[in-house]
Amino acid sequence: MAENNNDESTSDILASEQDEEIPEEALSQERDRAEEYLAGLQRAQADLSNYIKRAEREKLEIIESANRALVLNLLPVLDDFERAFDSLPAKFARSSWTEGVRLIYNKTKSALETQGLTRLGAVGEVFDPHVHEAVAQAEGKEGVVLEEVRAGYMFKGKLLRPSSVVVGKEKQEKTREEDIINGG
Repeated sequence: MAENNNDESTSDILASEQDEEIPEEALSQERDRAEEYLAGLQRAQADLSNYIKRAEREKLEIIESANRALVLNLLPVLDDFERAFDSLPAKFARSSWTEGVRLIYNKTKSALETQGLTRLGAVGEVFDPHVHEAVAQAEGKEGVVLEEVRAGYMFKGKLLRPSSVVVGKEKQEKTREEDIINGG
């Protein structure tokens, strides 16, 4: 009977150990599931954060593009004002009406500059095909812009419209063949 008692206590101990292992194993499984859920939540939060940043960036790009298009469409208006002032007869140069129109031009130009528009310099600079568009050549210092036909502009650091320019080329000596052809 003592032996029987011993068997029962051993089986009680084994059963007790199995009961303890099951909760520890279940706890471990639950801990793993909780870690998976946490990792999934963290990924979802990172995805949401990235989406918000990307959407904000895209929104700013759309606004920038719309502003760029608007400013580009207003450049011919500035060109027209400048041509009008250049061809203004001297007797109208100081009239109050002309000064009023000049004020409108200056306010428009100032508003565009506040938004990021800058006029490119051209005359006297070395021709740069990235910001200048050569429309003609004339006798002058080789590769230097002699005249600006149409102003060029940058908008927020990016080229909006290149300057249309006349570029200098060295005077070439007449060749003997040209003299003969021209009767010289």
